[in-house]
Amino acid sequence: MISAFYFFVFLSLIPSSFGDLAESLPWHKKVPENQNDLRIIQSHLQTLLPACEKAVVAIEVNDGAGSGVIISEDGLVLTAAHVIGKSGRKLSVRLADGTKASAVSLGGSEISDAGMIKITGPGPWPYTKIAPSGSTSIGDWCFALGHPGGFDKKRGIIVRVGRVIAQKDETMQTDSRLLGGDSGGPLFDFDGNVIAIHSRISRAPDENYHVPVDSFHANWDFFKNQKLLTLDDLVKGGFLGLSCEEYEASGLLVTKIVEETPAEKSGLLKDDILLSLNGEKLDTREELTILVSSMNAGDLIVLEYLRNGKLLSSKIKLGNRPK
Repeated sequence: MISAFYFFVFLSLIPSSFGDLAESLPWHKKVPENQNDLRIIQSHLQTLLPACEKAVVAIEVNDGAGSGVIISEDGLVLTAAHVIGKSGRKLSVRLADGTKASAVSLGGSEISDAGMIKITGPGPWPYTKIAPSGSTSIGDWCFALGHPGGFDKKRGIIVRVGRVIAQKDETMQTDSRLLGGDSGGPLFDFDGNVIAIHSRISRAPDENYHVPVDSFHANWDFFKNQKLLTLDDLVKGGFLGLSCEEYEASGLLVTKIVEETPAEKSGLLKDDILLSLNGEKLDTREELTILVSSMNAGDLIVLEYLRNGKLLSSKIKLGNRPK
């Protein structure tokens, strides 16, 4: 029996029985073609929920609450940076059955709002899989789980179904309605994989924002082993002086070079495609920001990039961020 509230209203109006599964899976279609597609989607969601719900936790801290999802047997939890606040913080988590365990905050980034915590009690803990980078597309079906308002065993975990509306850099937008307390909870695809973590909510039903798992994959070791990167850290770190966006193939497309900065002095140009920094592959803006901000003004970096299909490399001395 599933203890959850469905905001996807029409699902509750459809009979539970259905015929043979169509050759093209209904949850992979952009638009359900008939009532049978809806029955199959409903049944498939009901099949996925028990395992997914077991991995969702309510996170309890002194000054608030949030949600998270366990993604390893030893208790590694993905959540939002604003839920953990800082590294080394003692927390408590509650599983769906009410089990309470101690945890500690690890790292993350306020740039994307990605965060990690670790359950300190002995495992094994129920966990779920995370999707690989680049596996989610606009229009994909998804469902959000979380503990809005805090843990409530009688009510259970809240479930909302929706679609991916937009993706850009460190943000995914869906119409899976989020509420206060959902922050840090998981967004799943219809294969039962975590594709994002809830970050920001809005009064508009289609303005729900999440951190894609791509951000976690790209900075896994940093998030797990270093302190939380705050916006204040960006001011203290090195400065390069350019704007960029994720390139459709790989790398970062330079969209602007700031005058009188290390980037301009090095000869970098608009439309160059940044590939790596000190041998570290660049796939997200957050990766570049973390690498640069973790160094100091005066440090030398080696930046590899493409210009008109030609591979180039420049040594650049980082500067101070303008006040």
